[in-house]
Amino acid sequence: MLKFPKGSIVKHKSGEIRGEIVNVFEQGDSPTGYYVKWDDGNHSYHLEKELSWANVDRPRMHYTQQSSK
Repeated sequence: MLKFPKGSIVKHKSGEIRGEIVNVFEQGDSPTGYYVKWDDGNHSYHLEKELSWANVDRPRMHYTQQSSK
């Protein structure tokens, strides 16, 4: 099971940079990998153990469309 679904807002464990999960790579028994678009505009691939939720109080997701409510 995925820890971070596509659209999740995460941060890298080495610092405070935040980003959005844009793609998830699952391959059988291999560790899950994530392609992240960072706030500084860069993209990079990371294993699940290198990432954490950007907000520890509650997971956040990036949504491109606003609710009609």
